Amino acid sequence: MKIVERYGAGYRMLTGRGIWAVLYPARVLLAGIYGLCVAARTGSRPPRKRESTRDAGPARPAIVSIGNIEAGGGGKTPCAIALARGIADRGGLPVVVTRGYRGMAQRRAPCVVSGSRARLPASGAGFVTGEDLIGPSRAGRGTLAREAEALGDEILIYRDRGIPVVIDPRRGRGTELARRLFSPSHILLDDAFQNFSVAKDVDILLLDAEKPFGGGTLLPLGTLREHPRGARRADVVVFTRAREKRIPETARSYVEGKRVFFADHEPSRLIDRSGASIPLEFLAGRECVLFSGIARPGSFERTILALGARPRASFRFVDHHRYVREDVRSMLDEGGSDALFVTTEKDRAKAIDLFPDGAAVLALRVEMRIDRLSELLDLLSTSCS
Repeated sequence: MKIVERYGAGYRMLTGRGIWAVLYPARVLLAGIYGLCVAARTGSRPPRKRESTRDAGPARPAIVSIGNIEAGGGGKTPCAIALARGIADRGGLPVVVTRGYRGMAQRRAPCVVSGSRARLPASGAGFVTGEDLIGPSRAGRGTLAREAEALGDEILIYRDRGIPVVIDPRRGRGTELARRLFSPSHILLDDAFQNFSVAKDVDILLLDAEKPFGGGTLLPLGTLREHPRGARRADVVVFTRAREKRIPETARSYVEGKRVFFADHEPSRLIDRSGASIPLEFLAGRECVLFSGIARPGSFERTILALGARPRASFRFVDHHRYVREDVRSMLDEGGSDALFVTTEKDRAKAIDLFPDGAAVLALRVEMRIDRLSELLDLLSTSCS
């Protein structure tokens, strides 16, 4: 399989690729300064925990943080979806509060995107809705691309699963708005392990079972947001991509005495241009061209290969990449107009309208399967009582 990397100059500079390798000494210095700043912030302020209020009644939602130590691709969105689905199956109402990323909603926050199970009140005072930001169609832009630009690619994944979302970089304000609008049973804080502004009931930390702490170095030299000892702040640790249910030796000392769970990513189905479902078996033996703008493209590529597909090439873009027609033109030149193009669910909305009518484009939907999920849900339900 041919690998085509289409990373911009900013990414190459940040990671020291090519000519930017000359910046290695500067990156070492910046990583040291960054580490001191993070240590001062995380070491002096332990996570705020909510006091038990058994007499508060059912209106008091559980505040659950989901985050990681390594930047990018940690499985936060799939984990939040798995928890939200489990909570809903038990009759609860989960709401996700996220700061958003690269969407108009982040700049216009607070923004509320209602799921299918919850309706917003008639008055929108103090917030905007996703529908407000999407607005009427603009000439030359498709509906999905416009929604992704307005809300963000990950927000669309939550919305398509019927999970209400509040987008607000100010987590305290977003949490209070979620409580007021939806009266939820659980508020899931997406990417909030390093956030200390909200008192939480449970801090869930996601660690990759294969490489729990990446290369072991801090940004911008490596991929770590903070030193591995930060894992000791977690109440619950979930090892993702854990085919074997065992704690990696490199993480054992940091998770000692904590509730530990194991999870893996499993493909569930394919989605075509119209949104219809196609069974995974469709890919077996078929030639295709892959493209993705995610933190770990190798994981996506291995999944497609395991399904029996025969990729000619895989185009890799930087995480959260915004596609333009030149990107699609390059992929069409490689595969031809009659090729089958396969991408991730996150990339589907941003790219699919740029392909010519009739081009076959499929998106892979992946779910997180958490071992002993029921036990984890019990923990989340009793944590605020």
